[in-house]
Amino acid sequence: PNQMILGGRPGFSVTIPVGHVSLDASVTGPAGNTFRDETSGWGLGDITTRAQLGWQDGDFAHLVYTQVVAPSGRYDVGFVPIIGLNRPGIDIGWSFTWTEKTSKLQFNGTTGVTFNFENNVTDYDSGTDFHAEWAIGREICQGLMIGIAGYDFRQLTGDSGPGARLGPLEGQVDAIGPAITYTTLIDKTPVVLRAR
Repeated sequence: PNQMILGGRPGFSVTIPVGHVSLDASVTGPAGNTFRDETSGWGLGDITTRAQLGWQDGDFAHLVYTQVVAPSGRYDVGFVPIIGLNRPGIDIGWSFTWTEKTSKLQFNGTTGVTFNFENNVTDYDSGTDFHAEWAIGREICQGLMIGIAGYDFRQLTGDSGPGARLGPLEGQVDAIGPAITYTTLIDKTPVVLRAR
């Protein structure tokens, strides 16, 4: 929209994930007995609604966002194909992009906090988490960018609820590696392809 709010441009989106899961697992016990199981199927994931407000200042663009996750997919306990996490959540954060025109270097980042709520099927509450993603890349030709990307995830509060039988676990993840992004237009719709 062209309408400005607080000097920025608003944006709204809804993501409806649909996917196919195929799982095959085997476990061998100390006595040499092996248990195998497999499952596959299509499913609807958790629907995410997002509202954001963004600003542009020369080569620097940034936005604040709030997104709400609705547990809309099928969820069963056991070894079954599941697309979503079946827990409501609210994620708030800030994202930025800065492009240095001479070197064609681009710096991107997002940081946010996700407030997760209880999965009513498992009585498991995953707690609140912090996440940060970043990428540095160089445009080598029109629409093609190559660089490195990283990710950091930290639970701020431990897992809880009757389903958290192993106690207040707190997850953490760190990742870094190569990244490639290709941006193009199909008709008048922008399409972004990423590999990391």
